[in-house]
Amino acid sequence: MKCKCSNLPDVFYLEEGPKAFEKGLHQEDMANWMRLYSCPHCGAMWAIDEWDKYQIQVVSMVTDRENWADQNTIQQRKQLLLKSRGGLTDADCIWAGCHEKQVKGVVYCIDHLWETGFRK
Repeated sequence: MKCKCSNLPDVFYLEEGPKAFEKGLHQEDMANWMRLYSCPHCGAMWAIDEWDKYQIQVVSMVTDRENWADQNTIQQRKQLLLKSRGGLTDADCIWAGCHEKQVKGVVYCIDHLWETGFRK
């Protein structure tokens, strides 16, 4: 069976990915509340957030096997959050002194929404 790795975005929510995506991978390592997996078909490497009942699991493509646990994906995760919320509005963020645009459905820009702990 052919894998779907090449058709997947670099960052996505596990629950929105292919059904049983994680089960088709081989676990390689674990660090920083994430597990490193490899695809047995194409060799692609994926970091998947450890399950937590208070957080959404995010899957991130790993480009550097040696430093995978230090890979900074915050900007990609913010973009995923922004996309899941439908983008931006024309109104300014209500955070004092901030002039960035609000994320749809909330009164904060993406940076301040992220700071409040939202991930989806």
